[in-house]
Amino acid sequence: MTKYRSHLKLGALLLGLLLAAGCGAMLLMGVGGAGAIGTYKWMEGTMEKDYPRPMQEVWNASLAACKDMKLKTSSEQYGALEARIEAVAPPDTNVKIQLVARPNNITTLKVRFGLMGNVDYSAYFHRRVLQHLGIPPT
Repeated sequence: MTKYRSHLKLGALLLGLLLAAGCGAMLLMGVGGAGAIGTYKWMEGTMEKDYPRPMQEVWNASLAACKDMKLKTSSEQYGALEARIEAVAPPDTNVKIQLVARPNNITTLKVRFGLMGNVDYSAYFHRRVLQHLGIPPT
């Protein structure tokens, strides 16, 4: 029994050192990151979300969301790995939309309303895209 406890203590000590060094935390983040495809990220005024769909489907859903929100597109650039839409929201707010193709048919969509970003409009845009893709909101 004493030998079992010493092994348990040694294992706990090694795990603690691994987590303190950061390697274990990175490993745990990698495991949890696979389930995070449905979350939003808010960075520097831009809201981004990963969609489990190919680039073309997310592109079409983004254009439909622009139409839903009455955004006037001023520029559209579509590529197999990256795409951009620039639009104007009434009355005079610039909107920048970027799509990035990821492995395994995942597309990252980033949207920014205005210079500083608008979390409400960005979230609404993503909800419109979700609806056009037939994905329930998260």
